[in-house]
Amino acid sequence: MHKIIKYSLSTTIVTVVGIASYIFWPMAYTPTPANSECLNVNNNAGKFVPLQFDKSNIYGIAMSYPGIIYQPGSEYHPEIMPPVFRKRQQAINTDNIVKYPNQKMILDQLDVIEPNISKALQEEFETIPVLMDYEVELGIIVLDEVNQKQLADPDYSPKLGYFLANDLQSLTFGILGSGTKLESEYFNAKGSFPGFLPVSKQMWIPRSEQANSTLCIDLRTTVNGKLRQQANTKNRIYSNKEILGFILKTYNKEKITKGTAIITGSPAGVANNVSRWKRRLGKLLRMSRVDKLSSSFNAIKTDNKFLQPGDIVETEAVPFGSIRTEVIR
Repeated sequence: MHKIIKYSLSTTIVTVVGIASYIFWPMAYTPTPANSECLNVNNNAGKFVPLQFDKSNIYGIAMSYPGIIYQPGSEYHPEIMPPVFRKRQQAINTDNIVKYPNQKMILDQLDVIEPNISKALQEEFETIPVLMDYEVELGIIVLDEVNQKQLADPDYSPKLGYFLANDLQSLTFGILGSGTKLESEYFNAKGSFPGFLPVSKQMWIPRSEQANSTLCIDLRTTVNGKLRQQANTKNRIYSNKEILGFILKTYNKEKITKGTAIITGSPAGVANNVSRWKRRLGKLLRMSRVDKLSSSFNAIKTDNKFLQPGDIVETEAVPFGSIRTEVIR
């Protein structure tokens, strides 16, 4: 009996240590900024023109700054592409107002992606949470067609314009889609509600670029006057050429057409703030999507930084100025 107890105790200890090691073990790789050459917006190095782009071709990438990888407990591997998504035309917003998604808008969008999930959510929640987040981002406009062969040339310099954007999104759709066969559809939908992409009215075009050039500017976000995000775009971990390559590979394209717009990711400071150990524990326990959403919704009730009707979000970057967005019911 003594041997059985001793064996059981040893097995339990090994199991607990193994689980703890998995949950709290740091990432194997550390994300570092890309080796980019900073473009200077001063000294007559470029020009401002009205923002024009192909509104049917808007893409984005996520997890492109070290801070945004660490903040929500995401994982990173240098050989794995970051999440890539599309924005729908209805998301483009050149006004100062964005409408907070109501329950009908949420349910209608869920029915488009996965009709069966609506019933489960309505049984769990009296009101399905929106979890509306904000992300200040530097955007790029493709000024000439780009293909894979060009990107493979180390000396090739894509011709790009730059603009400012605020990538609004519903984290609810991110949670529901994560790890499922419909992940791409959910990811595309979470930021494509009407008005969810406020953009600057101008773009800046450099007079010349190097193969690894990018515009290095300070990005800031305030919500109701309180600073939430602040970082420089030189800290982004992917170059412009890498980002273009991600778009081509993800969507199996031969080329990116002139006028395509891409938002290049956001720094830390967003409302979504789930530690890595909680994410890993949820995965280990095989929590359902509804349970994960419920857990996230309950966790933020005491410190809710997600946007609500009446909130005013201001994203800014010199030399673009600011984009002021008011969330209305």
